[in-house]
Amino acid sequence: MSIPLIYKLWHALPVKDLMTSAQSFRWGHLWRTVFIIFAFYSSLSLGEYLLFPAEYEGLQFQTDMGVYLKFLFITLLLVPFQAASEEFLCRGYLNQALIKYLRSPWVVFAITSGGFALLHAWNPESAGQMGPYLSSIFLFGMAMCVLLYFEGGIESAIGAHIANNIFVFGLLGYEDPDLPNTALFTLGEPVIDWTDFGIELMMMIPLIALILWANRKWG
Repeated sequence: MSIPLIYKLWHALPVKDLMTSAQSFRWGHLWRTVFIIFAFYSSLSLGEYLLFPAEYEGLQFQTDMGVYLKFLFITLLLVPFQAASEEFLCRGYLNQALIKYLRSPWVVFAITSGGFALLHAWNPESAGQMGPYLSSIFLFGMAMCVLLYFEGGIESAIGAHIANNIFVFGLLGYEDPDLPNTALFTLGEPVIDWTDFGIELMMMIPLIALILWANRKWG
């Protein structure tokens, strides 16, 4: 809650302005984006499983439902706050701060997305693959900035961030030697190379376009 409090108490600005230029927070944008992300990721994963089964040879199923449900409860409870806080900071607060001094919003987006990537530099999965891993995080940050740019708010970015993290932590994730397995289905340790980054880039373009289209049509 620190960023909204700083925004309201120090800058004396309405907290709504941190999140959106619309008259009120657009919950429909958030929930619509959550649904699209889950449907897109699930369809993509299923298609990959059917077309490239070798990629899923190490797939494991969490058989202890008691343990899984505990982790799922924690994930559903805390991930929305974790994801939203990063959006408040990077796509909300820092973008608004830097646009006062830099003319191009795309320069601002590149800077804040770089900072967003650096927030993940100490994640265990970055070891030995720092370049492509942080580039993937940077790509996600830029994609969230594109949503912000065309929609005038971070509602969709918050929804996308929440859905992405819950999907990875709760449904289909990777093994990590330093962390417990929380997902229902788990693959081996994450291996991220530049080919994976290229695939993510190609995947992100239609995904963001789909979110923008759906929110314009029904939002």
